[in-house]
Amino acid sequence: MAFNIPLRIKHLIAKCGTADPLAIAKMYGILVRFASTPQHINGFWLCVLRRKFIIVNNSLEHWQKQAVIAHELGHILLHPHYRHYYSGHSYFASTRHEDEANAFACELLKHLNIDPLFTLAFLENGWKCNKKRRSDVPENLDTWNGNI
Repeated sequence: MAFNIPLRIKHLIAKCGTADPLAIAKMYGILVRFASTPQHINGFWLCVLRRKFIIVNNSLEHWQKQAVIAHELGHILLHPHYRHYYSGHSYFASTRHEDEANAFACELLKHLNIDPLFTLAFLENGWKCNKKRRSDVPENLDTWNGNI
């Protein structure tokens, strides 16, 4: 099933009155928790006793935390019954689902003036633990603070 993600984001922002992923999660009753996770885990979502949680690595910068929350919101809102672990280096999860969640996060954060290219580079390549860089990722990406 193909999603019209820009239209979904437009309706989501109209419904919630904001593009802030943390506020949207709160409005949907999704609890966001910041925890110390292994470096290669930026975040994940889980459902415990019908309560949804988004767990985010607390060592990330603010804009990175927003990107992770938006990505996990994409999973919850676009395909809530699909629950598979994806570490970025394995094939336990559907690439299509990951791509849709990435597109959801990029589109949502675009409304907060966070460049979709930075968001996508972060979500696809990881961050602090990934020493290998793709050729299309700018060199100064490590020092970028999220402002345009």
